[in-house]
Amino acid sequence: MNVYLDGQKVAGLPKDIDASNILSTIRGEVAKQGRVISEIRVDFVEMDEEAFANITGGMAAHFKSTPVRDLIRASLDDAIDYSPRLINGFDEIATHFEKNELAIAENKLAQAAEGLDWLLHVFEDCSAILEMGMDDNANGITKLRESLAGGIDRLGQLHNEKLYIDMSQCIRESLLPYVVQFATHIQSLRTLVTSAQ
Repeated sequence: MNVYLDGQKVAGLPKDIDASNILSTIRGEVAKQGRVISEIRVDFVEMDEEAFANITGGMAAHFKSTPVRDLIRASLDDAIDYSPRLINGFDEIATHFEKNELAIAENKLAQAAEGLDWLLHVFEDCSAILEMGMDDNANGITKLRESLAGGIDRLGQLHNEKLYIDMSQCIRESLLPYVVQFATHIQSLRTLVTSAQ
């Protein structure tokens, strides 16, 4: 199989190298350049890394890479765009609980919980890649995570007890302010990425 990285043929690969080792080699090469694999095509068919690692044939594999900072920037931009929708969503959920629209509120709450989880993962992953994870703001971020977790736990307890008006109050007082703070931290991380170029 001929292997190409960003349009250039990769030389020096053994003829009998399997797909898994090709993937490993390409990952190592792009990592040295501060990049990550962003696309894989085998004989014009796009696939993910797992699918590529398991193929046994193909004439040509084309890998494209992207600078890590570009990937981080795009992820943080998505998180910044999503944050206001998440904040508004929690506010709407509280209103639905207040109006006793329980089915709507519970459905939206499940979606908001997934969204919050995604937002936390984006922040943690980007912080880890930038190697700033627990530096300057470590104590503040740790307290914020603990506050968010505490609000979520309290919300779960109130839900189990079917105290829906209390759930609304918990969302407004024990969850929303911390989600807003977290959105500010994501914006700060995005500013750091921009200023570090």
